Amino acid sequence: MKRSAFLLLLASPLLVSAAESPSHRGTGLVVELVTATDRMVPGQTFPVGLLIRHDRGYHTYWQNPGLAGVATGLAWSLPPGFKAGPIQWPTPEKVKMASINTHGFEKDTLLITDITVPADCPPGPVTLRVKASWMCCARSCAPGYADLALTIPAGQEEPSASPHADAFRKARQQHPVPARDWQFNARHSQPNTIVLTARPTKPGAPLPKNPQFFSADNLICSHPPQPWQKRDGTYEVALTLSEMPPKDQRSLRGVLTASHGWLGKGSARAITIDIPISP
Repeated sequence: MKRSAFLLLLASPLLVSAAESPSHRGTGLVVELVTATDRMVPGQTFPVGLLIRHDRGYHTYWQNPGLAGVATGLAWSLPPGFKAGPIQWPTPEKVKMASINTHGFEKDTLLITDITVPADCPPGPVTLRVKASWMCCARSCAPGYADLALTIPAGQEEPSASPHADAFRKARQQHPVPARDWQFNARHSQPNTIVLTARPTKPGAPLPKNPQFFSADNLICSHPPQPWQKRDGTYEVALTLSEMPPKDQRSLRGVLTASHGWLGKGSARAITIDIPISP
């Protein structure tokens, strides 16, 4: 089924808005605007996060949902001089929409955004507003949005940790990290296939368990399996192009996950790659 047609089926429930508040209960989830510290300091960045608590059996979607779904979005409305950075996406998981493999999150998830506070921000309370939008799915899907707002004091005093500070620390530990200790190459193989090759810089190093590639821009289809093979000291996997890839795409961008990390035992579970695709 084409993704566009599939999304039309998913979007049939009515969107439900909430009155402006820090949190909102929607179908299959609770979203809440939270901070890592109890105040913001002029001239510095201030981390704010959308905390998503999924009900059992429900999931929301990563920056590239894959074959079905809609990514969670944040549209900020900030005081003059304030700037919001991009969403810092956690490592995605394979989640099922019906029988289709997609990219998303089933566990509690924190989407972090750094807010830049202007140097001339006067002391006193500051209200941050954002319109959050999402698609939350189980056996069926419920799109939703909420107008969230949080008021935080600004001042030169040293900030203290908020009750959610530990959630921010744990979330950052789970973010993908730049690749090292491996050399990656990508090449076109068949009209609808790209072969990704991984070679360890330490000869004989094993391939991490359960490797999985998540395409950041929908170049690669989320649904097909990704069986890796060993060839002459390297590992390779054939990745299937999606039905709606970006036009004139010349690089393979995304996240590589594994059960125990690509950088050794106890390392980050995921690494980012952005490599040119050879003809």
